[in-house]
Amino acid sequence: MTPDIHASGDRIHQVTDLAPATLLEIAARLDLATSFADQIYRESEIDALWTLVDIRLREADLAGDTDALERWQSLHSRLWVAHDLVPDGRCAEAAVILRELAAAL
Repeated sequence: MTPDIHASGDRIHQVTDLAPATLLEIAARLDLATSFADQIYRESEIDALWTLVDIRLREADLAGDTDALERWQSLHSRLWVAHDLVPDGRCAEAAVILRELAAAL
């Protein structure tokens, strides 16, 4: 993820991990999202997070790890809520959710 969110908010950023810093960077870009394109870019980044969590969720399920399964299911559903707020122009609310998730990781 690119550390300079102000200079690069007008593009989709590659999301390759679930580190708290990654969620916080996306949240910061959500705070700056003003255009339809911004919303699409941020929604795509949340999609990538959701996919990474989905992988972890499936791994926990296959391993029979009920604690991890519960943790990843919760994160999965909260990301979906954040994702669905973005196209409604509720980017600030989505950012709050990502910050909460980052703090819990």
